[in-house]
Amino acid sequence: MRWCRPVRWALEPDCIRALYCGTSVAICALEKFVHIGAAPFPRLVLVSVDIPDSRVLYAPPIAVLPVGWDTMPTSAAAQKFGAAWLAAGNNLAMAVPSAIVPEETNVMLNPRHPDYAQVELAVVRPFQFDHRMFK
Repeated sequence: MRWCRPVRWALEPDCIRALYCGTSVAICALEKFVHIGAAPFPRLVLVSVDIPDSRVLYAPPIAVLPVGWDTMPTSAAAQKFGAAWLAAGNNLAMAVPSAIVPEETNVMLNPRHPDYAQVELAVVRPFQFDHRMFK
């Protein structure tokens, strides 16, 4: 039996994997903070993700996203949209607005894409939330 964690842009029954990233440390921290649940938190690290410059980033306009893409915690429409993008395999990366702060951008990487082998991940440093966030 396979178990997958529900996510915004992928269809749970298919257990389609993707790497979720943010375009800033701030949005990454906020996304993690709202999704991590109750303390104690696991050890966290800040990871740099380098995508080859030659790869085209698919950035659908908000008008193209399905109605309810920003529903909390997620919607079947958003999962189907993301699953279709992953299955098509046309792009290594897709930029989507954050459901928490729509003016910020998250990037989803498709590990099944042939160019995924060119993605470079590097641990930058240990990361922990500021204690004032828990007041």
